[in-house]
Amino acid sequence: MGELDPQRFFSSQQRQVLYSLAEGRCELCGEELVVGWNADHRIPWIAGGPTTVENGQALCAGCNSKKGREMQFQDTFKPRPFQADVVTQVIDGIESGRDRTVVLASPGSGKTLAYLSLATRLFREGRIDHIAVFVPRVTLAQQCEIGWQHLTPDKRSEGLCKLFEQPRFGKIWHRTNEVPLTEGKGTGFVATYSALATSESIFLEWAAKHQGRFLLIADEARFCGDSRDNDGGGTRAGTLIQKLHGFALHTLLLTGTPYRADNAPLVLADYAEPRPDDPKGLRPLVKHAEATYADGIAENYLRTFEMHLTEARVSRRTLGDPADRNSGDTLLTYNLSDDGDGLAEVLRDPKTWEPLVEQVVAKVRDKQKFNPEYRGLISCMGQSEAKKVQKYLQTRHPGLRVGIAVSSDTDAPRALAEFRSLPMDILVTVRMAFIGYDCPQISVVGILTHYRDTGHLMQLVGRGLRVWSGMPAREQSCLIIAPDDPKMKDFLEHLRGQREEGLRRVKEREAAEESTDTAEERQLALSFVESAVATTTRAASNDTDVESDELMLIESIKVEVDSAEDATKLARFLDLYGIRAKRAQDVPGPRGDSDNEVFVELPQPPRTDKEIMEDLRSRTTTAITRYLHACGVAPGSPGYQDAVQKATFRVNEAAGYTAKTANTVDRAEKRLKAALALK
Repeated sequence: MGELDPQRFFSSQQRQVLYSLAEGRCELCGEELVVGWNADHRIPWIAGGPTTVENGQALCAGCNSKKGREMQFQDTFKPRPFQADVVTQVIDGIESGRDRTVVLASPGSGKTLAYLSLATRLFREGRIDHIAVFVPRVTLAQQCEIGWQHLTPDKRSEGLCKLFEQPRFGKIWHRTNEVPLTEGKGTGFVATYSALATSESIFLEWAAKHQGRFLLIADEARFCGDSRDNDGGGTRAGTLIQKLHGFALHTLLLTGTPYRADNAPLVLADYAEPRPDDPKGLRPLVKHAEATYADGIAENYLRTFEMHLTEARVSRRTLGDPADRNSGDTLLTYNLSDDGDGLAEVLRDPKTWEPLVEQVVAKVRDKQKFNPEYRGLISCMGQSEAKKVQKYLQTRHPGLRVGIAVSSDTDAPRALAEFRSLPMDILVTVRMAFIGYDCPQISVVGILTHYRDTGHLMQLVGRGLRVWSGMPAREQSCLIIAPDDPKMKDFLEHLRGQREEGLRRVKEREAAEESTDTAEERQLALSFVESAVATTTRAASNDTDVESDELMLIESIKVEVDSAEDATKLARFLDLYGIRAKRAQDVPGPRGDSDNEVFVELPQPPRTDKEIMEDLRSRTTTAITRYLHACGVAPGSPGYQDAVQKATFRVNEAAGYTAKTANTVDRAEKRLKAALALK
């Protein structure tokens, strides 16, 4: 980007001259100028136009706003209707005096690119100098930085920023407690809500310094909380987001659900009166823009789905009352599809979850017949369950490339990044991959969690609904492997309804284009799930159902002919020819693992500036250690620490930076070169 005129705004004297030259009338529409008229740059300031009378013109507020909207750039980014709506809503909000915009978006809708394109638009118009983004996970912060702009090994800039020509928004760094948070106009930072709560003074001081000149983004806002909650449900991050909001030009709230997990309100959000037909009595979220699964189907950026629901036979034992000799234990046996109580206990039983895991493996292999890059995701209730699943997969399928990402693992962010970038088969996780994780190669989702909130499930299965550029959208589908409990069936109907709505809108668009108890409380008997065994599996897609016996037959036919088509698609094919499967035949056993896996070393996935600098610092330390070893000075020997200090001083002097001040990639590289040059 070229040098910008250090004088951003016209002086009062320049304004008087422009007013006189225009004879008090707008130079575009001719209307009389009133209080609030704008001294405008003919060549936009952000495009290098000088703040001079020769480059100025007097405009009414309406023409100045219209001119800003009509600024033309040769961007290759073509926004989806939802993304364009977000930008429009924010611009309208700023101009009408509304200080926030609330967006409810399903996974895969492109909300990250929506707010990054918005930031570029506002920067080009001279409305903001910076962007401040807050997210719930380190992984998302890294994804934001790398996704927008990162350096390749040969120092080329890559990322979504390339969709926009200059001038565009610049670097967005992942920050925790580093200062400065931003460097120069047109830059930004992304941080976690945890970092905000831990280092609040750094962020508040920055916001006060740049008051009115930055856009605030609260992404996945349901993890932030609302300090207005009188029941104590608010969070420290929620309080601080509200303080930052007071300094921002505008705040954009992005969320996948209208409430937090505990049904507490979102920070800064407003709610309407409850609908009479809502059994929960929840107030509807007041939103300015929305993207649903139906939108994704209608606009071809989300996949259709097929859900395989596995039945389980559950035995629940209730212990008798020890004080009553006539009271003995009772054993109740029921089907999971009839009663979903105790679902968490059911899913902890290996006889239930192992068959579901095996289905995920089989379906991933089916998908990989279409494209070897396809992969699966298995979500578990907790870390212990996730580790059991990982161990089972490694033991049962030793050739399978399995990754795991749980919050207790310090390498979890790296595991998520590598799973997205390197050849893998299955990722086992708990909640980390539910939140904004972008890996469109995921086409099989195994649900081993007992959470049944619609918003939560939509976030989870959404990881497999995003269309991948590897194949045409309508040739892609997501396989969902799940237990056959009542609430999961309700979720199935929700997905079906959304899909039907999306297809209806497609048809409408095409047609338009062609033509234009209050009972007494008592102690409950102690009971527990004694055992749960997965029994049969049925399949359901947007269009049809396949019962368990038919599914077994179709799956056996697929094995015989080496087919990877979805079972429901084959069932529809049989329907068309009047030979729909009626009973199951002998089913071959599962295919064995390949004994001839070939692994090749591949390039590392893109890294944030912070990760690159940490690597450079480590390599600098190693270079100093090797230099001392070559000089005969080994760790622990007399004078070793003194030798380290002297060698480090030489490195710092040659590079011009210490380890602390080498806070950019270029500076860290200079220190490494100086260390490698020690003689």
